Amino acid sequence: SPFNILQHHSFLDYVELIFLSSIATKLMFDYQWYPRYRMRSVDALKHTSIVLESCLALPQAMRNYSNKTTEGLNVIMVGGWILGDFLKLFYFTSQLLWSRVTGVGDAGNIVFVFGCIFALAMDFLVCLQMAVWYPSRETLELKEGLIRSMQKLKASHRSNESLPCKFLRCMKEARSSS
Repeated sequence: SPFNILQHHSFLDYVELIFLSSIATKLMFDYQWYPRYRMRSVDALKHTSIVLESCLALPQAMRNYSNKTTEGLNVIMVGGWILGDFLKLFYFTSQLLWSRVTGVGDAGNIVFVFGCIFALAMDFLVCLQMAVWYPSRETLELKEGLIRSMQKLKASHRSNESLPCKFLRCMKEARSSS
């Protein structure tokens, strides 16, 4: 089972498995797939790697959902995911625009752009889960303050005060009461 791969095996066994499977894939590609299918095999590997890379945060999101907690996740780490995916999106979008303007380069980078957008969606899903389930005292106080503010906002909805002003007033009252 993939869940307990390191429980019954050493780290060296794991590295050996990765190394041997990489060598086997390389040999299959060089001597079997590429001579027969040429660029179709390269494109298939490219698309497969984009799909796999863009789904990196999906197992974490599924684990968070099943446990209803994000305990153990670091905000800085998730921020790094988002920053990295934004930088990749910027890079691939600029490359795509450059290839369209100049006519030089690979216009097939649209697949990379969609992969980056999907990866960002997965990252923001994990961020949303952290906002909902993150177990720190500060986020719990902020969440309670927002709930109190929304309740006061609903209760005072009948006055002539504008909605943004009501919300800001309720936030100040919630901060001062806590």
